[in-house]
Amino acid sequence: MNFIQIPEGMETKYFVMDEHALKDVPELLNTAFPGKTPWIIADGNTWNAAGKALSAMLKTQKEAKIFPAVPRLHPDNSICDELAKEMDDSLVPVAVGSGVINDIVKRASGVAEIPYCCVPTAASVDGYTSYGAALSVDGFKKTMPCPAPYAIIVDLSVLKTAPADMFASGYADLLTKVPAGADWFIAESMGYEKRREDVWNLVQKDLRKWVREASDLYHVFMGLAATGYSMQMYRDSRPASGAEHLMSHVWEMEGLSYKGEDVSHGFKVAIGTMASVKLMYYIIDHSFEELAPFMEEPETREEYEKRVDALLVKGCYGPAKSVAMEKYFPVDEMKKRREKMKEIWKQLQKDMKNQLFSVAEFEELLKKASVPVLPEEIGLDRNQYIHGILTAQLIRKRYTILDFLYEAGLLNKAVKEVL
Repeated sequence: MNFIQIPEGMETKYFVMDEHALKDVPELLNTAFPGKTPWIIADGNTWNAAGKALSAMLKTQKEAKIFPAVPRLHPDNSICDELAKEMDDSLVPVAVGSGVINDIVKRASGVAEIPYCCVPTAASVDGYTSYGAALSVDGFKKTMPCPAPYAIIVDLSVLKTAPADMFASGYADLLTKVPAGADWFIAESMGYEKRREDVWNLVQKDLRKWVREASDLYHVFMGLAATGYSMQMYRDSRPASGAEHLMSHVWEMEGLSYKGEDVSHGFKVAIGTMASVKLMYYIIDHSFEELAPFMEEPETREEYEKRVDALLVKGCYGPAKSVAMEKYFPVDEMKKRREKMKEIWKQLQKDMKNQLFSVAEFEELLKKASVPVLPEEIGLDRNQYIHGILTAQLIRKRYTILDFLYEAGLLNKAVKEVL
């Protein structure tokens, strides 16, 4: 078996990646989960991609759990709770699939307190090796706590057979780590979440190498895995997620679809990436003094709540209003925050510019990977696109370029001018 080195202190203890690595799964299960009975969990598509072949290799196993291929399985926390009831200490759940199957099995295994094995079928997400699972809870998208897989085995020949748009989605998700890093600079500059060098380096040190060639399956998956490790280490998705992911969450909660199909996570965050980067360059390209005359007056609490209610009028965002109201700063405090912005503005401009590619380079990289770069390419009309960006500022406590622009009184102006 071709074992890949894992950073120290991870919940994941075994990582195998190679061509035709599926044949190594039985041996890995015996090594990592001695005495446990494998239980394959897949959907109709991933069963055909790898589950059926793996099942034939296993001498003993519990009858596989196969979710229907149609309609497409949604990552709902209620499914995890039901699945957890079927797990006991005699089993090792084996998640055979992509992001949704892995997240469902990960959360169910966490609830049941049973370590599991992940067998990815597409290089489509960064969540395979991450702590936590992205799930819908009463219609609200959130990251539910649960341990990462104890073992992961990646068959590159299986990944190569995945639909091209799934790999494109994974590449897009990896590229988002560039603006997500810039968002962390912004948060740190404003006194939130100081960057941890060890966590930062797991993602950012080799990121440009991983995204340089959009067809490099090995490096893209290594980048996605490293990002997952960073979330294990940090116990939060901050190292991998910025404003672009918040926009994606809004569009997902609104049920965005295109041509009758749900839009992939990677494609939604790609559109979010282009919006986020353009907004960041609005700060990079203008001095504080140049923009100061255009900064809107801070809102009173009543004005703020009225705007929040208008943005959340669709009512599909779960407890977003309570989160939004916790982010309110009184007028006097907001004026102090603008003074802080003035102090850190020039250094922040340098940090963001050093972190980012140009807007044109982002667009070129995404297009080369066959990833959408325009809102209409994923079914977003202008109103839903702009609404999603403004609403994304409200739904999480995570500080991003959207919060920075809002507190500067520039969010509406920036959105209007660059998007």
